Parts: sequence; C-alpha cells; structure tokens
Amino acid sequence: MVWWLLTGIGVLVGLLFARARQKRRAARLRLEARMRAISQLRLLRELLEQTQRHRGLCFGVMSGAHALESDRWTVNAHVTRLLERTEGHRANLAWHDSWRQVIPLWEQIEQARHAGDPLKVLQLHHDLTSLILATIEALGHRHDLICLGGLAPQPEGLWLDLLKNAELLGKTRAVGTGIAARRHNNEVQHQELERLCQLVHQQLYLAPAKLSVEPTLRDALAKPVREAEDRVDELLQAIDVLLRDPSHRALRAREFFNIATQAVSAYYMLADLLLEHLRLDTERALRQG
Repeated sequence: MVWWLLTGIGVLVGLLFARARQKRRAARLRLEARMRAISQLRLLRELLEQTQRHRGLCFGVMSGAHALESDRWTVNAHVTRLLERTEGHRANLAWHDSWRQVIPLWEQIEQARHAGDPLKVLQLHHDLTSLILATIEALGHRHDLICLGGLAPQPEGLWLDLLKNAELLGKTRAVGTGIAARRHNNEVQHQELERLCQLVHQQLYLAPAKLSVEPTLRDALAKPVREAEDRVDELLQAIDVLLRDPSHRALRAREFFNIATQAVSAYYMLADLLLEHLRLDTERALRQG
C-alpha cells in the first residue's frame, strides 16, 4: 500500500515537472518568435517609410518638380531592395492577406507612373502604404507587441500609433509637395491638404503626450517627444504658408518636402525607440529563462 502511494506521488511529481518544463519551453518559443517578429517589424517599418517617401517624391515630380527625380529614383531602388529582403520572411508574412498584395501593387505603381496620371499614382501609393501598415498591425497583434497582455495598447505598444501618425504626415507631405510644385494646386487638392491638416491637429499630439507622462519611459523619451512636437509645429506653419499663398512661390516643393520629412522622421524615431525597448525586454526575458 505504501509502495503504491509513493509510486503515485512520484508519478504525480514527474508529471508536474514535465508540465513545468513544457510551459517553460512554450514560453521560450513565444519569446523567440517575438524576437523574430520585432526584426520583421523593423524591416516592414523601413519599407513603409521608404514607400511613403517615394509617394511624396513621385507626386512632386509628376506635378512638375522635376528636380526631385534623382531622389525619387534613389528611393525607388531602395524600396525594390527592401522588397527583395522580405523574401527571407515570406513564410511568416504570407500568413497575412494584406502582404500578398504588396509586391503586385508596387509593380502596378510603376506601370501607372509611366502612364502619367499623378492622382492615380498617388492613390495607388495610399493603397500600398495601407497594406503595409495592415501587415505591421497584424504582426504586432499576433505576437502581443501592442497590448502586451493587456486589454488595450500599452505605452510601449504605442509604436503602432506612431507609425499611423507617420502615415498621416506622409500623406500630408505628398499632397503639399504636389501643391508646392504648382501643377496640382487646384481647389480639390487645397481641400485635401486642409482636411489632412485638421487631422494632424487632432491626432498627432496624442501619442507623444501619453509617452511624456509615462513614468517608465518619460526620461528616455522626453527629448524625442519634444522634437516630434516641434517638427509638427513647423510643418503646420509650412502648410499655412502654402495655403495662404495663391502663387505658391513662398515655398518650393523640395523645401516643403524636407520640412515634412523632418516631422515624419521624428515620429519614426519615437517608434524605433519603443521597438528597441521591446526588443531589450524580450532579450532580457530570454536570458532569464
């Protein structure tokens, strides 16, 4: 009787240890998958940034700012190289419906650009950046890099909001560059820039404000947050100049593009800092495990 009891206890203890090892192994596999996801997010984030940059340059060139063509060509080649690099992550990215449309749409943009319809090319770029952002968001949720175990996005997970902010700034940059080039300065484009400007006023200060009061991030991000807010202020001033000057001579296309790019880059900097924070946390958890 005692022997059976001891045997039963031994089996139970063995099962508990096996279960604990299994849970530790599953947790480690999740952390390793999260590290790979962060690496993929960084690649997609760079692709998003360069695609947005190409949109602004392309619309500027097609609107008459031909001096931007050499920059557009360089960025075009960069986007192509980034898309080639994503081939190494095809097995993971192919899970997302949005991603499967990215490369065909990029090829469609090239065809439409040669056809010479600036507004169509602009819209195709909007569609492309939307697909890349959708893939980024799906990847972030899949590996719990946004809510981080909570019910709503956590401060460290605000990198996604910052990338969405950068997309709004990127759209503003493209439309404003086209207007500054003086070929697409009609009433429709003015209304679109005014609409985007209003959205910038409403949305662009929210995520930085949350980061500036988060105790665990406040000190590290105080300077980048101020930089992002200052660059948005400068962009809004440039938009005001562009909309108030009917001749659009006060601000050239390249000047407007560069001002807007500084704002876009400031938001990417904040997103990068948060992704690096998540990477370090994940790396630390792997070492401890």
